[in-house]
Amino acid sequence: MPYEIVMPRLGWNMEEGTLVEWLKQDGEKISQGEMVCTIEGDKAATDVESFESGILKIPDASPQPGLAVPVGTLLGYVVAEAELETFDPNRVGVDDGSGERVDDGSGERVEAGPAQGIGSEPVVAGAGDRTEPGHEPTVSERDRSRTTESTVPAVGTAGIATGSPREQDVSVKGVLPDQDVPAISPRARRAAQSAGIDWRSLTGSGRSGRIVERDVLEASRRYESAMDGPDVKATAARGGQVDLRKVIARRMAEAHRTTAPVTLHTEADVTSISSYLQSTFRPSWYDLMLKIAAVALAEHPVMNASWRDGVVLNDRIHIGIAVDTAAGVIAPVIRDVPGKSLRDISAASKRLIQAAQQAKLTLDQIEGGTFTLTNLGMYDIDAFTPIIHSPQCAILGLGRAAPRVVVIDEADDTTGIRRIMALSLTFDHRIVDGAPAARFLQRIRQLAEAPESVFGKSD
Repeated sequence: MPYEIVMPRLGWNMEEGTLVEWLKQDGEKISQGEMVCTIEGDKAATDVESFESGILKIPDASPQPGLAVPVGTLLGYVVAEAELETFDPNRVGVDDGSGERVDDGSGERVEAGPAQGIGSEPVVAGAGDRTEPGHEPTVSERDRSRTTESTVPAVGTAGIATGSPREQDVSVKGVLPDQDVPAISPRARRAAQSAGIDWRSLTGSGRSGRIVERDVLEASRRYESAMDGPDVKATAARGGQVDLRKVIARRMAEAHRTTAPVTLHTEADVTSISSYLQSTFRPSWYDLMLKIAAVALAEHPVMNASWRDGVVLNDRIHIGIAVDTAAGVIAPVIRDVPGKSLRDISAASKRLIQAAQQAKLTLDQIEGGTFTLTNLGMYDIDAFTPIIHSPQCAILGLGRAAPRVVVIDEADDTTGIRRIMALSLTFDHRIVDGAPAARFLQRIRQLAEAPESVFGKSD
């Protein structure tokens, strides 16, 4: 029973993707778990893993590497060695959009076949023996089969199924005998199939842990928000900056349209904290403000929230840092910032910035952020209005730390030269009101002006 390899859906709104390259050649043996090809979605590329063992067969009509094709487009097959002699990838029916398959050679119409191969019979979990020919199933039998059946994709990326939307339902018990497969509602299963989500990796929020539709939709949003890191091969294949610019433009417009952004500005005297820049491991302004932001977020958890059809409080603090690259701005994420030392944060940010500039970020390095920092101070920008990285609550913009004559003691008219940094906080007013956001920004300013309370004495 040949299995189809199709263009997966790497995000809820993804309509097409690019086959970057085949990692295996036509006729080459594939073991379960091996990577078959590289696929690019909006802004990220990922390798596709085979869920089956067999021989790779690539039809003549398969898209050439570098071409963008619709989600669900047939790319190739994984064929069992025993079926290899009788299997012709160029004569297997293709979907003409009518729900039926047309044989390429004879023009004869055949019923749309499953991912497991034309003519294979479905096995429904809990239905007992197969239905006898000519027997019309009762309503209860049909309902039971719809409730217990499961779509099992042939290949997939980490947590993202790439099985055909035309796959036939098969028994979970028969296909995955050694795995604890969660229960899933029919609506959730249809939503997962439509979005290209491997629902078996999800945690259900329904009764007794059952996966329901909202769990699938939430997973789809997470995958969509993760699509922010182009692979160097994929960028080259699709023209690099042009395609990424379109994605950035769409995301920025969507964030501005769907959020209720408000920006607050303040200034902080960063003269004292500037001394930490001279530490032996050479931290950056990003590193210093990451740690300060994490302390403030822990004290003001609503600023670490997300909007997902309502306010969702995140229990961990993962902060993204906006990085300017040749392809566009990308925000890799430093995870669990409160538990890291300044030295650890500095090392992590340096690795991520280098990976971003070399277009080598992975999905794990760009997904899951709960707050973002962006810095235009190195370009002599004093203050600006950053755009929220939806669905996050807020983003903090750092201006330049410029020397300025300021009043030190108003009582005796004392003035002096101090380094002043503008801080710009954009927040989503749907999640938090102005006063709590202002208190959060005030706390960041206080910590920046008293760095020893966060870092101890500089070395």
